[in-house]
Amino acid sequence: MQIIKNITLATVLSLSSLSAHNLWINSFESFAHKPGHTTVGLGWGHSLPIDDRLNSPNGAMKIEEFSITSPSKEKTKLELPKNTLLEPTKTSKDFEVYNAQIALQKIALKKESTKGTYLIHARSKANFHTKYIDTKDRTRFKPKSKDQIEHIKEILFSVKFQTFASSYLTLGEWQEQKARGKGLEIIPKTDLSNVKVGDLVKFEVLFNGKPLSISANKAEYISAISKSFGEGERFALMSPIYKGEAQLRVQSKGQWRISCEHKEEVTKDGALKDLYGKADLFISVSSLTFNVK
Repeated sequence: MQIIKNITLATVLSLSSLSAHNLWINSFESFAHKPGHTTVGLGWGHSLPIDDRLNSPNGAMKIEEFSITSPSKEKTKLELPKNTLLEPTKTSKDFEVYNAQIALQKIALKKESTKGTYLIHARSKANFHTKYIDTKDRTRFKPKSKDQIEHIKEILFSVKFQTFASSYLTLGEWQEQKARGKGLEIIPKTDLSNVKVGDLVKFEVLFNGKPLSISANKAEYISAISKSFGEGERFALMSPIYKGEAQLRVQSKGQWRISCEHKEEVTKDGALKDLYGKADLFISVSSLTFNVK
């Protein structure tokens, strides 16, 4: 009974994050004219495929990496969105117009392009959030690690946060994907280039190369949502992660987003000992997008 209570509490805490902004990659493939192309961009907010701009005052996200890696492991950097808050380009009594800043760009394949699966990946810049009571008994919040803050009487919370996003483009045959061993990874173990409604799709979920797994203290799981299933109705498909593995059966056509949030405590001698004294918790969020036929 206590195990169930612990898992339920952890699930409720995790589900509260569903109201927060999410990061994902859009990849709009077209093979109407061979060899084909894809138009990629960054999704940010709530609604698939495009919602908010990444430099929105409602919730800004600084992107540190946006890249595409070929089947032969050659990485090419893609254009990053601007991170500064922009003024509207047009205003009226009813609305304001802003440049979107979602890093939208076309990747055109060539006749001699390497066959296989291309990884499209994005990573945000890690940032810190610390809430504390100062020596004058005032509750304060600063976007800094706790070692950079003076006059602390009590730490209420101190967190490091980073988010990751992936998508794939396949030319020819799908290739098995391998772990990179960095950050929070959702690795497909199913051919994502040919997923149909009703298919069972399997994933490997790792944090810094180590498999996540549900336990009495942690509700490790992935969630899945699409424009035609769950979005806007505040529900999603859920699958527990057990020994690094999770799976779900897709329910409808269109773009699907798989998400995972992992919380890791920082200890003096633990895996995140380099963060000791800077933060008490490291929160990672990862997403993977693919299309169902």
